[in-house]
Amino acid sequence: MPKIQPQTKVLIIKTLKTKSAAEVEDIVNVSKYQKGFMKLVTFMTCLKATVREDRLLFRQSRASPFSTAAELHENWSPEKAVSTRKFCLILSSSGLHGRIAQKPAFAKAHSLQKGWTVEKWQKVDFSDESSIELHPNCRKYCRRSVGTRMDARFTKKKVKFAGGNIMVWCYIQYRGVRELCRVDGNINNLKYQDIFAAHYIPNHKRGQILQQVSAPSHTSASTSKFLKAKIKVLQDWPAQSPDINIIEHVWGKMKEETWKMKPKNLDELWESCKTAFFAIPDDFINKLLESLPRSMVAVLQAHGSHTRC
Repeated sequence: MPKIQPQTKVLIIKTLKTKSAAEVEDIVNVSKYQKGFMKLVTFMTCLKATVREDRLLFRQSRASPFSTAAELHENWSPEKAVSTRKFCLILSSSGLHGRIAQKPAFAKAHSLQKGWTVEKWQKVDFSDESSIELHPNCRKYCRRSVGTRMDARFTKKKVKFAGGNIMVWCYIQYRGVRELCRVDGNINNLKYQDIFAAHYIPNHKRGQILQQVSAPSHTSASTSKFLKAKIKVLQDWPAQSPDINIIEHVWGKMKEETWKMKPKNLDELWESCKTAFFAIPDDFINKLLESLPRSMVAVLQAHGSHTRC
């Protein structure tokens, strides 16, 4: 095979930087061997450009973790056309995976019930209120590295009571005893006390302990006095503690089943909530209560932070 002259190689490489292969063929009288050399140079140039672009894309995604692949693709102008799906594959191969942004942790390790057995937790009644949206907010995805799930940069910003919604209150006990009620408007001190007088105290058993989150209406002087005269309350429960508040799992399961029914208005939403809530298996609630000793140990070992990344 005849050799290509060095000066011809230099000319081809220099010309390919600014012109296409067809234009180079017109400028340089290339032979079939020189055409093979041109294809090799073109391939190596594209390969270098792709690696460089991948690095730039990785850095751009790290700088803006909440940008979707479609948004990155829209603002990107690679030398070679790339699909949005290819963007996802490039970022995933670089260790940046699309994941749901999480809420930040605020649990206080010193206030946890250390050493409580399953039998003691079975005597605790968990109560809470929640807003149920008619049209739920979409999950927020972010692109992050493995092990950074709870990093503040990748936790979503929570917007409460967005869109049409209803407020509901419930409590759960071991062996599946439960109650759910609808609340008009937001819960204040007097409304909270009325809920307990109508829905909890009549069913309260001697020896049971009430758990409630540290919301202002739950811990006000008048509410504390009202509850102290009638029931025993579990003190110093940390606010916004998803790893240890088992009722959050009940809310999640209830909302998931409620939205599957596709209610069209707030009254239908309430009926769907009741159906979904009372359809939750007793065994599901029992297992949540039985998992609490393990959860407490895990949170204490994590010094009050999240137990998983």
